[in-house]
Formats: sequence, structure tokens, C-alpha cells
Amino acid sequence: MGALEAIKAAIVLVVGLVIGWLVGGLYAELVSLPAAREAGVQSERVVWETRQREAEAKAEADRRAAQSRIDAIERDFHQRETERLAQLSNLEAALDQEANRVPIPSAADRGAVACRPAVPRGLRNALDGIGRAAPRNDPAGAPAAVR
Repeated sequence: MGALEAIKAAIVLVVGLVIGWLVGGLYAELVSLPAAREAGVQSERVVWETRQREAEAKAEADRRAAQSRIDAIERDFHQRETERLAQLSNLEAALDQEANRVPIPSAADRGAVACRPAVPRGLRNALDGIGRAAPRNDPAGAPAAVR
């Protein structure tokens, strides 16, 4: 029986080597699979980070463009406001000149019933100069009906 036992031992040894080789190959595949998976995750992370940087750069460019539009609108507003204030200043100066040029009569001088004209003479002459009619030169003390 010695030969039969040697054949059994050889078969067991060959089967063990084959099983070991298969298990070792599967183990190597199982060990390398997470490494491959990790490499895939790393490449996806690199792609994601690249896209994230591109999106941030685009958002920053959009923000800068919007800010430049806002700055232009503010400049226009301040320029118009400055022009408006200059016009107001000119109008106030014209009103002061008109008030200094035409003295306001006291209540005793103008009588109880008489009223001041609603439109000052300077304004009336300026409006007449626009094209409605030629400006008139009424005497200062003329009654309102004559004007």
C-alpha cells in the first residue's frame, strides 16, 4: 500500500497547489481591486476639483462683470446728481436775483384787496421768450389788468 499512499499524497499535493494558486490569484485580484478603485476615485476627484475651480473662476468673472456694471450705473447717477444740483443752484440764484430785483410791497402799499401777480415778471418774460409771444415791457406800477 505504500504506492497507493504515495499517489494519494501526490494528488493531494497537486490539488492543494492548484487550489492555492487559484486562491492566491483571487486574493491578489481582491487586493488590487481596492487599489484600482482608489485610483478611479482619485481620478474622479481630480476631474471634480478641476471642474470646481473652473466654476469658481466663472463665478468670479461674472461677479466682476456685474460689479463693473454697478460701478458704471453709480458713476452715471452721481454725474446726473451733480448736474441736477448745479441746475438747482442756478435756479436758486435766479430766484434770489428776482427777489432782489422786484421788491415785495408791504400790505399797506398794495392795499387790502390787491394781490401780487401769481407769476413774477421775470418768469413771464422768460416764458414769453420761448415762442408764445414777444416779451412786454410793462411799467412797474401798472395794474394787474393791464399786464
